[in-house]
Amino acid sequence: MSLKHLTPDELQPLLNDPSLLLIDIRNDHELVSGTLPGAMHLPLGHLATMFDQLPQDKKIVFYCRSGVRSISAGEFALAQGCHDVSHLAGGILAWAQHGLPIEPA
Repeated sequence: MSLKHLTPDELQPLLNDPSLLLIDIRNDHELVSGTLPGAMHLPLGHLATMFDQLPQDKKIVFYCRSGVRSISAGEFALAQGCHDVSHLAGGILAWAQHGLPIEPA
């Protein structure tokens, strides 16, 4: 399996999918800029120790500020045996540039 790269326009219609697990891997201080609707917060630095607590039957989409750290998170999830893993290309910056909704954290 390989990591899927989703554009903001590809991710936006998936937000209402109950099988989707959207994970914001940014650090706590980065949340002041808001978060994507329905996202859970799990900083990248805690991903390895908390990963076994995530539901394994979900489609996982990681995002960060610009899309770099979310690639690392996605590759980690694939290495742990997850099959349906994506990341938001361009991160929350690209999401905002597309004028899509951001909620307060």
